[in-house]
Amino acid sequence: MNSEEITVIPEDRQLVVRRIIDVLNSGPKLEILKILSEGKPLTASELSEKLKVKISTVLSHLDDLINTGLVKVETTSVGGRAIKKYGLVSNKVVLTIDIRTLTHIEEIGVEEYEKELEHLALQYLKAKRERKGELPLTIKVRDVAKTLNIDIEKAIGIVDYINTHPEVIVDNISYDLLEILRENKVATIRELADKLKVHPYWVVMAARKLISQGLIVFEENIVKVLSKNQDATI
Repeated sequence: MNSEEITVIPEDRQLVVRRIIDVLNSGPKLEILKILSEGKPLTASELSEKLKVKISTVLSHLDDLINTGLVKVETTSVGGRAIKKYGLVSNKVVLTIDIRTLTHIEEIGVEEYEKELEHLALQYLKAKRERKGELPLTIKVRDVAKTLNIDIEKAIGIVDYINTHPEVIVDNISYDLLEILRENKVATIRELADKLKVHPYWVVMAARKLISQGLIVFEENIVKVLSKNQDATI
């Protein structure tokens, strides 16, 4: 997507909408967006120089902007060094605001709202794995509503939460994946997907998490547990 295209945030992504509204109320983040809208992608150091603030502060703001989908990061290699540059996803963003959902979030608080959705998301994961076959690659609102026997509006919130916080699902699967590997030592992605009752995509995501923690290795579709970490915990 280039800067001339339009980013559309649909009505079923109200957590993202709220994040963007928060960004628009933040002077420093708006300043970063302004700078990025005026030219080519910049490194965090270059932004730090322009803003006259610490690079750690700039990186924190950039993380928030990336999470909202307003800013993207591209990594290039220069002289053997990995260089990250940040740029706008697009100059125009269209928000579809669901007033009822946003006011509900404000009434109960973001933390409580997300805590409830996390609980329901994990219930959905458990139900799909235990009773309904497997956790699919793409989680559909109607499937969530049917599986949990809840209304569509609540199901929309759960799917929004999972899309915004996929790590909640990945963390849960990662724990079970590691337990399987501790027993079997080695398995293919397909074998793990069958055992975990999830789409292979979720196995790959969970494996990447465990690789980053130095607990397993992943080579040519084969996942192996590292023997020195047999007793490690996630």
